[in-house]
Amino acid sequence: MAGAGILIGVFGLIFYLFILLLPVALMVALQVWLCRKSVKLGLILPGISLALSLLLTLSLAAFGAVRGGIVTGGANYVGPNGQEVPAQTEIEELVEVEFHPRTLIVAGVVFLITNIPTAVFGGIWLHYKGRRDTLDDLKKMRIEDLG
Repeated sequence: MAGAGILIGVFGLIFYLFILLLPVALMVALQVWLCRKSVKLGLILPGISLALSLLLTLSLAAFGAVRGGIVTGGANYVGPNGQEVPAQTEIEELVEVEFHPRTLIVAGVVFLITNIPTAVFGGIWLHYKGRRDTLDDLKKMRIEDLG
């Protein structure tokens, strides 16, 4: 009976890996197809990936620096100085902006991790760009040799 559970677990793991890796493989295939079509089209996915990475990193850094809370109900809020703030207080009074060095470190790590797809797409683009440049140079050399 335990063997059946392990077998189901292995097939489940393979299924979940397939579900996770299929979109990645499709994106890589799309990048290769775009790069084969045109060098400029090959910059679409790296550009989108970089933009999303910057958006995520900057929003993390911005929201990581904001401290505060929303006061609801009739309960009082204990402020950062230990004083009680009535529930009717405006939310702008409760928001503090603090920037810690660890926020910068976390933002840097998030930026590096979220740019892994950018590096992969950029590497594919560089490969096809170099290949196309080499073929263009060979074509120019043949034309010069004929002339």
